Amino acid sequence: MASPAPDAPPTTRRRRRASPLVRRADLVAATVNCLARLGAKGTTGREICRQAGVSHGLLRHYFRNPDNLLLETYEQLCEDMLAQLEAAAMPYAAEPREALHRYFVAVFSDDWAGPDIIGAWMVFWQQARSRADFAAVSDSFNLRQRALLERLVTPLPPREDALPMVDAIALLSAVLDGLWIEYYLSDQRTPRERCIALCDLAARRLFAL
Repeated sequence: MASPAPDAPPTTRRRRRASPLVRRADLVAATVNCLARLGAKGTTGREICRQAGVSHGLLRHYFRNPDNLLLETYEQLCEDMLAQLEAAAMPYAAEPREALHRYFVAVFSDDWAGPDIIGAWMVFWQQARSRADFAAVSDSFNLRQRALLERLVTPLPPREDALPMVDAIALLSAVLDGLWIEYYLSDQRTPRERCIALCDLAARRLFAL
């Protein structure tokens, strides 16, 4: 009599655990979504975990201080945005006009100009008005963002009628922020491509492009 065939291997396997970086990214995304929908007061640790589908206890594994999720999320988003803007623009540093255009395209990409992310950023700006820790993150991000813009335009020849660099960068940054909010308020009134074109125009007027 033949021996029975070995059991067939199971058709399903236990789902692999997400890596810490992936899990933290999921929690950051859930925090952003909660902020956009519920504001700062409604964005609790339990709501974030419910949104991300994880237990509340896991927060301590992925955040330095689970009681300060909003600040850590803000810090993470600032780092991620700066890294993405630099990656988009710096390969074209020898061509400032193209580098700035790539920078503007990245700013208005789905990653950084979607309703959730801008809605969350509005909350962070509000927090920066009343909390010193948020204000410090905001100031650092703004300085580093302007430094990146300055790196992109430094190779340009000076114009006789040029504004001081600090003023020109401040104006370009203000145009970017204003159009970013305008796009958030109505992507029909001022579509993405129009926002990018207006940023290109502002840069040409401010610098020798």
